[in-house]
Amino acid sequence: MNTSYIEKYFSLDGRKAVVTGASSGIGRAIAIALANFGAEAALLGRSKEGLSITHQEIIQSGGICEDYIVDISDTDAQKAFFQDYMKKHDRMDIFIANAGINRRAELQDASLEDIEALLKTNYVGTLFGMIQASNIMKEQRSGSIVVITSINGLSPLINQAVYSSIKFGLEGAMRALAGSMAQYGVRVNSCAPGCVHSAGNQHIFSIDEFRKSKEASIPLGKIGNPEEIGNVVASMVSDAYSFMTGSTILVDGGELLRPKQKQPQTDAIK
Repeated sequence: MNTSYIEKYFSLDGRKAVVTGASSGIGRAIAIALANFGAEAALLGRSKEGLSITHQEIIQSGGICEDYIVDISDTDAQKAFFQDYMKKHDRMDIFIANAGINRRAELQDASLEDIEALLKTNYVGTLFGMIQASNIMKEQRSGSIVVITSINGLSPLINQAVYSSIKFGLEGAMRALAGSMAQYGVRVNSCAPGCVHSAGNQHIFSIDEFRKSKEASIPLGKIGNPEEIGNVVASMVSDAYSFMTGSTILVDGGELLRPKQKQPQTDAIK
């Protein structure tokens, strides 16, 4: 194996990275992967305890990171973070817009409260972070942004209608930003995960009917792990992907290759 070749194209040594929603799940896995690739990671999240776990995993493997308690739905808090971060660091090379929440309902049943909550965090909060990061990267004439969307932002899931609609919107925003930032040497892409294990959905997958139905809908026959997303995203921001911008990488076990199946109706997934 040519390790010098791998280091040349995939190493993130010394690069400054920011990951939102890093206190659990996919965000944690992305932060850990970036650190293992050599990046110095700023971990953003709402849970001090969750960030501490991510932090310890990174430190134990020899990585470098710092924690920031930030709720991205609070744009003032986000703005303060970016200001503080740039005072402390001379640059921002990588920004991963991962944080988000979910609400389950068909569109006609969605409450205004749920719609506003999803918009505030998943759309406004995410766009605000993308804008802040892109302006920093524009000035330094380099950088890479990855937005974590979902396969449900490419093919809607009926009982997550508002969530899916917003993910569709983020896919459009990613492409618009990629088009305007390319001239400044800034790449903007998205990663669209499929069904992935997380703390938030383990109660769902404990239901045999749901788990087996979901696994049967995925050509690879399994539900993904967060690390399988983290490794892809860390690669996307490396020099190995230097000619890619405005693109979406699906990490879904082939799920979109098959028609969506109706999910079993249980109290656990309403």
